[in-house]
Amino acid sequence: MASPFKLSVCPHDTAKNLLGWFTLNTYVQRNLGIGIHFEPQDNFLVERQAVLDNSFHLVYANPYSALCFAREKGFVPVARPSGVNDETLVVARAGAVVPDAPRIASATDKLIIHELGLQVMRRENLNVADATFQFVGNHLNAAKAVLQGEADLGFVFNETWNGMNASTKSELQIVGESRDGTAFHCFMVAREWADKCEAIQNILCGMHLDPAGLRVLDDLKFTRFERIGEDVLAPLGKLIGV
Repeated sequence: MASPFKLSVCPHDTAKNLLGWFTLNTYVQRNLGIGIHFEPQDNFLVERQAVLDNSFHLVYANPYSALCFAREKGFVPVARPSGVNDETLVVARAGAVVPDAPRIASATDKLIIHELGLQVMRRENLNVADATFQFVGNHLNAAKAVLQGEADLGFVFNETWNGMNASTKSELQIVGESRDGTAFHCFMVAREWADKCEAIQNILCGMHLDPAGLRVLDDLKFTRFERIGEDVLAPLGKLIGV
């Protein structure tokens, strides 16, 4: 029989290493002494809605979802991966001049990467008001749209950019990038589990000190988790204008 307590993880992360997240869930269960059922999804909008519509107790959320979960369901942020931020690179074809009314490719306007991209454009004095947008489903497609001449600019997630090969990068130029560290994925605990917040935070933030925990972190390509609180939400809200 499945546990009544449930974990949800941002599909962007499970797509990279699904088994690693099952292992992390096992680690948390053992240390918390409570069974937690992990329900992975392969679409971030489906995953976000599932958390909003159903009873989940622990989530690892992208920044946009984190704000939704806090505002609509009372989730509380407790931990984040140290030194890992969500940032946006605004890219164009190498050598291209950005037109006055640029065509912009973005994965979706329902992720923080889009808002950060708009912020970068304004900072670089690029014309946002007359820009047109095409939403292409993922960050790699945004880069491809630029390479194929279907867009003048693309909003690319920093992690996606870092994973691209050198030859592809050489065909693109970075017009601007965000570097403020406002946005990041984080663990959040449901309001119903308020009495377990501190215990979960201690488990996650102590993983790097435990050989078994460190192996899980290494597998997920994290160095450690660090403590956070509700104060991280206000800058996110300001960023997306809510």
